Amino acid sequence: MIPVARIRRKLVEAIHAEAEEHAIAGGFAVGVFMSFTPFLFFHTAGALLLAFLFRWSKVAAAAGAWVNNPYTMPFVFYGCTWVGGKILGVRVRDVRFTSWEFKSILTTAKPMIAPLLLGTTLVGLVAAGLAYFIVYRVAVRIKSAHRKTHPEPGGQLP
Repeated sequence: MIPVARIRRKLVEAIHAEAEEHAIAGGFAVGVFMSFTPFLFFHTAGALLLAFLFRWSKVAAAAGAWVNNPYTMPFVFYGCTWVGGKILGVRVRDVRFTSWEFKSILTTAKPMIAPLLLGTTLVGLVAAGLAYFIVYRVAVRIKSAHRKTHPEPGGQLP
């Protein structure tokens, strides 16, 4: 289950900060992209690092990194692996481990690594692009409405 309330709260916080709309949208998009990577323990840290490097909103990046979570990951990763498999011409099969030993897990998972990496990268890029567009439009509308209702001192209403 996506923590919608938590993401919404962080995005509103970022929008009401003095960040520009493209910085908010870029931060959220990079967080969404990172949430699709199979590097589970680095989603938020990676999103924050990229947001820092590109000077995008760190709050929005953290919120974007929470889009994919432990409840949705199995479905997302399976779907991404299927996409990568279709592109690479690799049949994605059911994964069945013969034992829970590291060697057995690695042997079973090895054929799925390339489709997983390709699929998560492509689907992550598409999701990040959509996220950028949506969040940018929302941020522009919210900031515009906020400026109309809270004009700067000494400024004139349009």
